[in-house]
Amino acid sequence: MGRVSAVVGVGLAVLAVAGCSEGVDGDAAPTSESSVSESASPSASAQAGGSELPHSGAPAVADPLPESALPSDPCEVLTPQQVEEILGEGASEGKRKDLDELGPGCDWGNQVTLGGFQVSFHTATRQGLSASYAYAKPQSSIFREVGPIEGFPAVAYKDSEDDPICTVVVGLADEYAISTGVALSMEKKNAGVDSCGPAERIAATVVGNLKDRAGE
Repeated sequence: MGRVSAVVGVGLAVLAVAGCSEGVDGDAAPTSESSVSESASPSASAQAGGSELPHSGAPAVADPLPESALPSDPCEVLTPQQVEEILGEGASEGKRKDLDELGPGCDWGNQVTLGGFQVSFHTATRQGLSASYAYAKPQSSIFREVGPIEGFPAVAYKDSEDDPICTVVVGLADEYAISTGVALSMEKKNAGVDSCGPAERIAATVVGNLKDRAGE
């Protein structure tokens, strides 16, 4: 899973981007780090809107999900069955991919299809979805609101319409968010599949699981 992990990890530090498919074997391919960073120093945060949340045009989260719903191990955010549905037979177990700039994360891969995807908890900066509006939006050619996802505001961004890599960030509270990253396989890329579609579907599954953990 080395190649998958390497590509997938970049879309996070600079803001999570991982590889996944539409839920069938071979639909996803390795991802790579994005050039957009959501991490920010306290001074940068202040410039983006100070301590007031939300800021930079991000919507407020009307009904936040308790942060306690996040598992201590991010690799437990999906069941093995769900991972296999996404990556197909041969999917590996999740591997921790924590990032100081964002928070805990996990990635999964399939050595046969070279597919993979990553999920990250954005808990480090305490800016939630506002960080995406402040830092990813100005640096991304494509940045659009795709929510609500399971009732929560969300955005998707990538470098171009035909970019095989896409990141989706879901604001679960004003202070924290989760992201999923996807990179399409050559088959899906050649077929013109929008890479943000699979990322949105994975995000919906993750958030659904978190809502179940919260007892909602």
